[in-house]
Amino acid sequence: MANLINSLLLLLTFIHTLCLAHSPTLREIHSFPNGTWIENITVRPNGNLLVAVLSTAELWEIDPSIPSGSGSAHLIHHFDGAEDADGITELSPHIYAVIASNSVWTINLREHELSKPILITKLSAGSLNGIAALDEGNAVAITDSQLGLIWRLDLQTGSYNVIHQDETMAANNDMGLLLGVNGLKIVNDYMYYSNTPKRILCRVRIDTHTGRALGPYEVISNDTRADDFAIGPHGVGYLAGIIDDVVIRVFPNGYHEVIAGSEGSTDLMTATSAALGRTQKDRNVLYITTGGETNLPVHSTSTRGGKVMALSLEF
Repeated sequence: MANLINSLLLLLTFIHTLCLAHSPTLREIHSFPNGTWIENITVRPNGNLLVAVLSTAELWEIDPSIPSGSGSAHLIHHFDGAEDADGITELSPHIYAVIASNSVWTINLREHELSKPILITKLSAGSLNGIAALDEGNAVAITDSQLGLIWRLDLQTGSYNVIHQDETMAANNDMGLLLGVNGLKIVNDYMYYSNTPKRILCRVRIDTHTGRALGPYEVISNDTRADDFAIGPHGVGYLAGIIDDVVIRVFPNGYHEVIAGSEGSTDLMTATSAALGRTQKDRNVLYITTGGETNLPVHSTSTRGGKVMALSLEF
């Protein structure tokens, strides 16, 4: 009997060690001052991270290969007159569109061609939030979280119009503020979007030039509260769980699981967005931004600032 018990203990130890070896690991890339809310993230072709700071209406660049606090982050631009900075999307290599207080700007970060952001237009909208490129970067789709719809903005002319409005996008006050469709990604010919208070991740097949629907609005998963998110290989979603303080993995069949964080997690407190690495060294790394402890909209204190975290994954 003793030998059997010892064998079982060894087996359990082996399984536990194996699970630890394959568990996602979470590490800090950069932390911002107290009260700083980081809203969105995208990854540049060179591996650097661009993050939009909602609380100060700023765009920052972070080199994830440099230890936090060692000069890894620098300010790209402060949007004068804006109250916040929200979504970011890549239009073409090193060219980006950024939302700041319902205005859309483009910025060129090509080496030797660096320039100040160019204002495209200010939309008469509710609250612009997520953004994704259309028409080979000549246009963008933008979620309007207050009005519960998605706009198309032509970056050449500045004209815009509504291209999606569906019950899956509708806003409500369940979280204490009027909020509906939120994060937005376009992968191949599918537009993915989250509705935070409804706790759903959805998609619709689109024409990638006009952005208009070519199929039905599909709910991929329920009971998955998310702000923004990343779509990885095989259509697997990685959701920043906002006030749930977690990262959720969602498979195309709707199965979902928490892979990092927990309620009250200080590492992922108010997780706001996620993006996958693009270089050979970090293709299996998910970068996550957080809002920390702020009054936007939860936790009611300002004792922890927003952070950028890195989560190692296995595909």
